[in-house]
Amino acid sequence: MNRYETEEEQVEAIKAWWKKNGTQLLTGVLVVAVAFSGWRYWTSYNQAQSANASAIYEILQANMQQGSFGEVSREGLKLIQEQPQSPYAAGAALLVAKYHLEKGEVDEAKQQLQWVISNAEDAALQQTASLRLARILADQKAFSEAKQALQTVKLDAAMAVEQANFDYVQALIALGENDLPAARDAFGKVLSNAGASKSLKGIAQVQLDDLAQ
Repeated sequence: MNRYETEEEQVEAIKAWWKKNGTQLLTGVLVVAVAFSGWRYWTSYNQAQSANASAIYEILQANMQQGSFGEVSREGLKLIQEQPQSPYAAGAALLVAKYHLEKGEVDEAKQQLQWVISNAEDAALQQTASLRLARILADQKAFSEAKQALQTVKLDAAMAVEQANFDYVQALIALGENDLPAARDAFGKVLSNAGASKSLKGIAQVQLDDLAQ
């Protein structure tokens, strides 16, 4: 025998259940719907932000190559401020640092490089910033600080360009501390590194020639 003998009794039972539980059911459905919509919005928002950051970074790179970075430098700073966790922000900071260094604004360049070291999630970008900062500090004869910057750098055999810069900074530090044998050895490593740039090799050769006199 059915629990309810007539359709009317079934309808009344459903009405009673809905009156008791309907609000909670609708609330639960609404929470799920809002959560799902929010997730979709957040995913879409993040994708849009990432695409926008990528586009800005490409513009920054293009202007750096064309020698017109000053025209878009504010966009770089805006990217750093608004999306600090983005890898494009760290890349933008490296470009801004290069821009300041080329203008002779060394303190501003150092500030941007330190930002990358402290905030970038990509270890490769951190190491690039550390090497550039160490080079600046060595040029300023701040050898103790340059050593500290180099201590954070961990290179592997595949990083020929980075290794050349690392050896050059070590050579400058050794030269500044009057450790001439170590300086010669480090300059020699730069010259024998196939991945070193021609300009860096040229500077290292001049330094080595001076030591030979």
